[in-house]
Amino acid sequence: MSPAEPAVPKGVPNCLKKRQLLNEAELNPALCRDYGDKFLAMGWREDALEFFQKGRLTDGLAQLEAYCLEAGDAFLLARLGKHEPEIWRQVAERALALGKLHFARRAFEVAGDTDKTAMVAGLIAGQAAIDL
Repeated sequence: MSPAEPAVPKGVPNCLKKRQLLNEAELNPALCRDYGDKFLAMGWREDALEFFQKGRLTDGLAQLEAYCLEAGDAFLLARLGKHEPEIWRQVAERALALGKLHFARRAFEVAGDTDKTAMVAGLIAGQAAIDL
């Protein structure tokens, strides 16, 4: 029996090492940037977010915000912190255009747009009825 392939590429912390690093009181911002960038390159945005937040790396966080606007990712945007209603509306519109109805509903809700929240909730309910 051959040894199992590593879950993450060389130079990227596994889940146990990641937890240990993120639980340290102080962590070198350069190390946070390195790991954040590596996770981002792999498409592991939640992991990148944790390192960018730990290192207080505003440029890394800005990259993730730009991704949220492009991909309509309301849930990642929520983890990034507070945003103006206009940012939420932009994410909601993008999510709606991409057919990400749950993301759109959540973003419209946070933006305070009750009409569009209800409209998207209706679309979701309509899809659920079709799936029955």
